[in-house]
This record gives sequence, C-alpha cells and structure tokens, in this order.
Amino acid sequence: MMDKRELLKDLVHHAKSLYPLFRYLVLQTETHAFCLALACAALIGFYPFCVLLLSIMRHLLHWDGGYTTLQNALQIFYPTGRNFLLSNLEVTVGVYRRHFNYGSMFWVFLGAAGVFIPLEAGLNRLWKVEQDRPYWKNQIVGLTLTAVCCFLALAFVAINNLVQTIVGFVPIHFFQVAVDRVFLHLTAAAFFSITILLFYKVIPNKKVDLLQVLPAAVLAGVVAELVKDVYLLLLPFMDIGSQEGSQGPFYVSVSFVVLGYFETFVILGGAFLATQSEKYPWMGFTRSRKQAVL
Repeated sequence: MMDKRELLKDLVHHAKSLYPLFRYLVLQTETHAFCLALACAALIGFYPFCVLLLSIMRHLLHWDGGYTTLQNALQIFYPTGRNFLLSNLEVTVGVYRRHFNYGSMFWVFLGAAGVFIPLEAGLNRLWKVEQDRPYWKNQIVGLTLTAVCCFLALAFVAINNLVQTIVGFVPIHFFQVAVDRVFLHLTAAAFFSITILLFYKVIPNKKVDLLQVLPAAVLAGVVAELVKDVYLLLLPFMDIGSQEGSQGPFYVSVSFVVLGYFETFVILGGAFLATQSEKYPWMGFTRSRKQAVL
C-alpha cells in the first residue's frame, strides 16, 4: 500500500509534468492570440450556423420537434441574452422561408467555416508543421467539416428529441426536466468530443494517427462541457453578463466571445496533450498499442 510520502511524491511528479501545458496555455502569447482569433471567428459563424440548422428543420425537413429541441438547447447553453437570440433567429428563419436556396446555404457555410483559419494555424504549430495549407484548401476542409458538423448537430437534436418524446410519457414534470437536462449535457459532451476529434484528425496539414488524438478529444469534450457549465454559473456575478455592465449593449456578443475564448483553450490544450502523448502515460492509446505490437 502506498504511504503518504510516496503519494505526495507521485502527485508532485504529475503536477510538474503538467507545467509544459500550463506554460503553453497561460504563458505563451501566441496561444492567447489563437484563442482570441478562434473566439471571434466563432462569433461570426455561430449565428449563420444556427440559422442554417433551424431553416433545414423548418423549411426542408418540416421537423417541428427538432426545431423546438434546438431552441431549448440554445436556451440552456447560450451564455446570456437568450430571448434576444431566439427572437432574432425566428425572424431570420422566417425570411429564409421565402429566400432559402443553395446560394444562401453556401454563404452560410462560408461564414461558419471561417473558424478553421486560425484553428489550422494553431494545430499546425503544435504538430510542428512548417507550412499551412493555401487559403483555398483550408476553406475546402472547413466547408467539409462544417457540413459534417451540421449532420452531427442534426443527430444530436434527433437523439434528444427522441428522449424527450419517450420521457414525455411519464406524467411527472420534475422527472421530465431532470432527464432532459442530464441527457442534454451527456449528448453535448459526446458531440463536443466527436467534433474535436474531427478537428484534431483532419485540420492539421499532416497525417495524424486517430488513436493518438482520441483520448485527448474525449478529455477535451468533457472538459469543454464542464467549462461551459462553470462559466454560465459565474456569469451573473461578472460585469459582462447584463446590459448594465461594462459592455453595455454589446454584452450578448462579448459574453459569447469570452466563453469561446475559454473553450478554445480547452481545444488547444487537448491538442497539446495529444502531441506530447509520450510524456503523459495516462493519455493511453498510443503507448499501449505500441507495447502490444512489440
């Protein structure tokens, strides 16, 4: 049995091993620049992406249940100004009923794909890739991943809508709300993990081993969900969570950018661990697979 001294020594060793991660995320200026660029790009792409999903559900699939489920998810997960966001989305989706066409879809995809420009640059630095893709190749990758993320989001909505339908047969409102919330968070963590896995695998301008990035993607997906929950819990106590705060009428956009800023630290932190997996045995798959082969 490990005594207290050995346990303390082991904890100190693991804490020291995480210092390079701390140095990369907190002390390196380039990381902050990437995170800020990613957060601002996410702000540009978020609203068009929501319009695209809601328009597909209402005007192409005529899926009222999925439309309501996505609205409920935005109501729970969006930082602040939810009623403002949903009312404007309702108006925009109504306009798309008359003008929804493939050209509009292309520009929505193009706006949403903008986030992959700084993300590729950040991941390429971590993987020691000397040359980024040309802009047009980056956008092809971004458009493809945006389409895949769109299908993943539809699957996320479909699963949650199915669960809500099943739970709706139980005539206990508290039980319905509790199950909906818990399952929504579980599926959100799974959605984040799968999405981040695609980012780690596809976006760097080099061949990346799937098993090497899988543990980091799962970890980043779970941590991203926890970071979001903590941020939403603390936001009412911050000076950016209402119109009376320091940001005035821009509080809705600023609160979203700050959340995106923190979340991108999680994404880049997971990528850092994936690129340094030989230093972190608890990251798992790569080392165990090599040992099995030997």
